[in-house]
Amino acid sequence: MTLLLAGAHLPYPHTNGFHADGERLVLTRYAPATGATGLVSICWRGEDRATRLLYEASPSTTGAEQMLWPDVALAAERVAWVRNGALHILDLDSGAPERLYTAAPGHTLQNLCSLTASGDRVVVMEHPEGREAPVTCLEVSVATGRAVELFGRGWFANHPAHSPHDEAWLTFAHEGPAREVPDRMWARHPAQVPEGRCVFEQATERGTLAVGHERWMFHDLGAVVCAYGESEAGPRGLYAVHPDGRAPRLVSAGDRDWHCDISRDGRRAVVDTSGPFDAPGRGWQNAGQVSDVVLVDIATGARTPLARTAADRHPRHPHPVFTPDGTAVLHNHGDPSTGEVAVARVPVPPAVS
Repeated sequence: MTLLLAGAHLPYPHTNGFHADGERLVLTRYAPATGATGLVSICWRGEDRATRLLYEASPSTTGAEQMLWPDVALAAERVAWVRNGALHILDLDSGAPERLYTAAPGHTLQNLCSLTASGDRVVVMEHPEGREAPVTCLEVSVATGRAVELFGRGWFANHPAHSPHDEAWLTFAHEGPAREVPDRMWARHPAQVPEGRCVFEQATERGTLAVGHERWMFHDLGAVVCAYGESEAGPRGLYAVHPDGRAPRLVSAGDRDWHCDISRDGRRAVVDTSGPFDAPGRGWQNAGQVSDVVLVDIATGARTPLARTAADRHPRHPHPVFTPDGTAVLHNHGDPSTGEVAVARVPVPPAVS
């Protein structure tokens, strides 16, 4: 494991942080001297640790709003993020951040957003201040700043993400206690299902699967998602789910899967775990603030441990992601005793890749 940058963390695992033809990465960084939160760009491969400051804001809030979760366009040098109820956009070539959209009076924006591949539109969720619902899903034009309502929900909807395989499809989540929400994964298409529909029936003959942290595939119309160890029924582990009617498929069984990502060629997945992957129990039983980063072969379900790190509160979730070329996995490396966090890199074993 190689530490890339201390005092920083990755974007959320279902978003994209890579740019400059996949050679650079946008990270959230915390300045220990001032407490300021900002975004930086860094080269993830090699030994060059020089950072380029993209954006910095003085501390003004606490909690989740203090964290920045950027999303970078897959085919354009553009990054978007939300801070304090406003959506921001930055051209990574010109380096001039702009406030693109501000929430309506009495409302605020969730801090996760999704850019289209070309970077021309951003999807973001808006809801009343102090309440998690109702939620309105907005699409904001980067050229004009004009917001158009795509749909609304009377419950806590979040985690919007465009499919990189077909960005007309947008996934979003019914958020809440995992064991109590039987319809976590939703997908929306403007023509086929404009109001969206649940795409993973979690109820089984053995009970209900508690699932979350879905991530769209690049090579196919679908997503990988974790069925948590706290699920009352099984099989638990990593599933492949599709919005086009194909049945969900268990990719690899596991009783501690937490977050996941999939390589761009669709051959490998990576998960982090709630506790040591080889410890007795499931979910958070015997976890001990440990999380393992584990490689999964999509075809066989075989698992290969890559790294051991800590399991702690945001932003010290490991959140593993593949580099665009699939040669390495990046993850957050936290220290629960100090509260520090860093971004680490671990190579994908040649025998697996």
